Amino acid sequence: MKKESSVARAFKEVPLFAARYENFLRRLENQGASASTISNYGYNLALICLEYGRLPEAITDDEYVEYYNKLLKRKSSGSHMLHAVYCVRKYFKVFGLECPLSANPTIPARRTLPVVLSEREMQALLRACVELREKTLIGLLFDTGMRKSEALNVAVYDLDFDRGKIHIREGKRRKDRYVPFSRNMQKVVARYLREYHPRSYLFEHEPGKPRGKAWPAKVLSGAIERAGIAKHVSCHALRHTYATTLLEHGVDIRHIQQWLGHKRLETTAIYLNIAETHSDQRWVGPTDLIFPVK
Repeated sequence: MKKESSVARAFKEVPLFAARYENFLRRLENQGASASTISNYGYNLALICLEYGRLPEAITDDEYVEYYNKLLKRKSSGSHMLHAVYCVRKYFKVFGLECPLSANPTIPARRTLPVVLSEREMQALLRACVELREKTLIGLLFDTGMRKSEALNVAVYDLDFDRGKIHIREGKRRKDRYVPFSRNMQKVVARYLREYHPRSYLFEHEPGKPRGKAWPAKVLSGAIERAGIAKHVSCHALRHTYATTLLEHGVDIRHIQQWLGHKRLETTAIYLNIAETHSDQRWVGPTDLIFPVK
């Protein structure tokens, strides 16, 4: 039996939640929020309302403090904490209500570096793809740096082989952009098109319908296991690997920023902490100076 979702439970258990939830999501959509943001905010709103059986405006200051402390004690991921706080903050804002101070706590900044694969690991991963569909998906995620949600929404007519570009439609913040894809991947994708004949979307579950959100992670998990890679690798790690690989091969960081769809250069600059550039190879450390390597 399929487990009931948190949103469905909140519809039943929290008075007036259903109407408020639908109104909240409509307002987010009208403000141009992405489908991912709308889904995350709706889910987190349901969780906090289920916790206390009331709408956010009826939850007390002490209860907000208690709820966020619970998340911290559970060591919830940074993204979960952000969505838990931001969804409530946004809820009060869109309905013109005053947000209680306790419902809008300061979130401690975490400076963590992303997981990336080395060139050898990336080669092993691509060789571990046993089906053409797997190689096309994983190859495109690495070759273009697109997000998995963007890959699922790529339509056949978005592929421009003449210019060597893919049109990403309504990415994060609903912004379009073009990303280049290599001659190697153009050959792989062309072969994929000949073999699978997708009608609308590049990766179709059935004609005219894209694959589900969980599919890319499932495909990647199988390939990672076959490749014998021990790192915890998500689809987003291929995006990180894309940026790092380009930096290591001398591509200008501003081009990478544009292709990734980053609003700020500072977001892209995090990869400078990971990339092994040519200058790194000439680095001479203090111990090298006092104990010269022969």
